Amino acid sequence: MSEQSPFSSTPFVPTEQQVAGLLAWFAEYDELARKTDVAAMADMALFPLTVISHDSAGERVTQQWDRDTFMQAMGNATEGPQPHLENHREPHFLSADLAVVVTTTVMTSGTDVMHMRYADVMAKTGGEWRFTSMVQAGWGDMMRQYFGA
Repeated sequence: MSEQSPFSSTPFVPTEQQVAGLLAWFAEYDELARKTDVAAMADMALFPLTVISHDSAGERVTQQWDRDTFMQAMGNATEGPQPHLENHREPHFLSADLAVVVTTTVMTSGTDVMHMRYADVMAKTGGEWRFTSMVQAGWGDMMRQYFGA
């Protein structure tokens, strides 16, 4: 086993196949979300999941979610009619096995069009991508109300 270091002689540049593999993971996750298959969505996470947002006062809210908390939150989020989502993802690879993916979403519901941007921290485990952290503005009040401080 070689010694691991965060330094290298050149910055890491992913191959097209590595980028395609990570984007395929997101396509699968998006399809599960469309189907509201919350259990399968949870299978794609690495728990505990770090969830970071801010509240209406602009204060940071960070929580560690277990599988049950994730399923409750995503179950609530996928209740009722689902809007049409268009996601544009920008993966930023830190290495072959770590990435931060910034997503810009356009959400259309009837004639209403809304935008949001968020980031997922991705890590490979057992050779498979899993998300380890979700970072998205504006959910802090709800997170405190339903899942504690």
